[in-house]
This record gives sequence, structure tokens and C-alpha cells, in this order.
Amino acid sequence: MILGTVKLWNQTQGWGFIEAEDGEEYFFNISNIRKGQRIRERAKVKFDTEETQKGTEAIHVSLT
Repeated sequence: MILGTVKLWNQTQGWGFIEAEDGEEYFFNISNIRKGQRIRERAKVKFDTEETQKGTEAIHVSLT
């Protein structure tokens, strides 16, 4: 799993960006957050990545 920080989280639209420890940014959607997790900006998270048609996305996002 990769560690990072939620850089932007749009609760009403259900999407955001995570900045990984290596400086890369990853898009994520509310459907990529593990059940029971309440994400907010500046939260420390861990996640996996997956290649999609739109690029690399963060999946299995959860709080650390």
C-alpha cells in the first residue's frame, strides 16, 4: 500500500486527490473509499492504485 495525504476532497461531488509520499497525485472517487471511512482534507491515508482509461487512480483508500 502507498501512504499519502488527502490534498482535495469534494464531499458533495464525491471525488478528490491524494498526494502520495513520493509527490505523485492520484485521483479517487467516493466508490474507492473503504466502507466506514470518513475522508477529509489533510487526512493521512493508505491506498492501492489501478490503471483506468483516465489514468492511474487510488483505490481501497482508508485512513491510517
